[in-house]
Amino acid sequence: MTISDVRDRLDELIHGGFEQNGTTLVEALPTIGKSQHIVEWAETTGEDLTIFTARHELYGQYEEWCRERGLDYRILPAFQHECETMGENEPIEVEVNEVYESGITGAELHRNAERYFGEQLPCQRDGRCSYMEKRDFVPENYDVLIGHYLQAHNDDYLEDRYVAFDEFPGDAYFFEPRHNEATRAITNYLEAEQDLPFDTWKRLYYHRGDSEYEDEVEAWKSDLGFYSHKDTRYILQRKPGFHANAPLLTHAALEFDLLDNDWEYATLGSGRRAVRSSEDEWTILNPPPIHRAKSVVALDGTPTVTKWRLILGGDWINHEEVLDTPEEKRHYLEEILGLTIIQTTADSKPYHSGDYVNVDSDGALLESIHEKEGTRSAVITSKAAEELYSASGVDNHIGISEHYNNLIGSNQFKGVQLGSVIGSPHPPEDEAVQRWAALDGESVERQEYEDGTTKRGTYLDFGPFGNALFQDVVHNEILQAVMRFGRTPGKDEPGATVYVHTFWLPDWVIPEKQLQVKTWSDGMNEVVTALQESEKWPSGEWTNKEIAESISIGVRQVSKLMQELDEEGYVAHRRGGRGNAYHWSNIRLDDFSEFGKVEDVSELSRT
Repeated sequence: MTISDVRDRLDELIHGGFEQNGTTLVEALPTIGKSQHIVEWAETTGEDLTIFTARHELYGQYEEWCRERGLDYRILPAFQHECETMGENEPIEVEVNEVYESGITGAELHRNAERYFGEQLPCQRDGRCSYMEKRDFVPENYDVLIGHYLQAHNDDYLEDRYVAFDEFPGDAYFFEPRHNEATRAITNYLEAEQDLPFDTWKRLYYHRGDSEYEDEVEAWKSDLGFYSHKDTRYILQRKPGFHANAPLLTHAALEFDLLDNDWEYATLGSGRRAVRSSEDEWTILNPPPIHRAKSVVALDGTPTVTKWRLILGGDWINHEEVLDTPEEKRHYLEEILGLTIIQTTADSKPYHSGDYVNVDSDGALLESIHEKEGTRSAVITSKAAEELYSASGVDNHIGISEHYNNLIGSNQFKGVQLGSVIGSPHPPEDEAVQRWAALDGESVERQEYEDGTTKRGTYLDFGPFGNALFQDVVHNEILQAVMRFGRTPGKDEPGATVYVHTFWLPDWVIPEKQLQVKTWSDGMNEVVTALQESEKWPSGEWTNKEIAESISIGVRQVSKLMQELDEEGYVAHRRGGRGNAYHWSNIRLDDFSEFGKVEDVSELSRT
């Protein structure tokens, strides 16, 4: 199998996906070229295509590919990028942001500026706002439209077009009210809504199931169409706690069912769903109306099918893999990309919060890589770890670094041939696992041992469904990080070597080597410091007793530590004199590693 074979498969799946009426998720590992191939599809077929992707910075690559193929394209206008009112630090900008965040669209607040702000916006005083002008175009005049995931809510960008989603939209279609914001919005709405028999959130929540209100509640729900979940009434908009999605929140409150883990869950029609945690944290999922498109293809390097299905509002999604066996995936990494993956025997190392960052262990690994490879490694880790490395001197062994949360769309490591991925991302489990499970109507919790203790670390277990969600955040994100290195090896240049300092990698990945990282004890550091600061340094001899007299540990422990230094080649010994004592001499203590040592335990791991 060659890279050409792999890309031919990708083309087949993209073409086959667009030929279907539904939604197809194409799984293609990073570097296969899925983004470019989606533009090639538009050129080959002559069909109108809309691409939704993550960050504004990625649009330039799409523009270049479209120009190369002679395709007419247009970047979809974004309110906060194009509107002259935004970014000028004028007082009204704060008001505009508040109205926008309350669920009023950028176009609507421009059309009704006097209604919401009592005056025209600054961007409208000398003519039309640039944002509104750029919205005024005919989509069918363009072969390719390029925009952000949020713009998929605009029917004009979907109607009679093929649609591609490049990488997972994450929480782009979530509305997440702050604490008490949802309940305040519901109460405000009920004060103005005459068709429901409740006037506050509490009365609704505690009496929603009462038989005396059943007919009125059912009548209200039956009148709630796809767009009527928006309430833009001015009288409500001026009240604290207003949100245009208040009818949708009210609908959720009427529909909530309690799951076994105390999360609440509701389906709201048209793919919309709502969940509420026991801490009153709400999430409303409002998928785009992709049924308007001719066909939809989603592209992802390491997807979780359940999350894609939910985020696009369907009950089913067709999942196709370019590489559909573990053997093919390993062949792609090792033979086509030439990646050499070296993993340590470290545990899970959850570095998201910074509480479990092991500076000495990480320093020992990076120091060893620096010495062995003759150059400093690039590093991907958590932001908290980056800060600790800077404070401790570990960054003396790092070339460039980046944290997990800032990797989307980044190509800064594509020409880097030596990298390290250290620690695992581990966002709050209520967001990463329990919330997504609840959106699918499933209850997920950490599993326990028979004695009732919770499984942790490398034995962390949420059950089959929860584990798939957890792996999406941890296993797959680490693999994505590994594959960011050396994306463009030359013909005569091998692929990147990447050290992985965490247990979590997908099961199908088999590292070429296993390393064990051992940090120096406080006693070892005392011994070495004592030798280097003694009057006999660097060419004298020391006995165990002499060393022990100047530090806090005893002769027996000193003897063990000196023997370890001897085995590592830092010192030599001779025996003689009274009691045939050990006499230690310096060999290369100048090169004593600051943080620890690294051993190759590949053979032990295999057995």
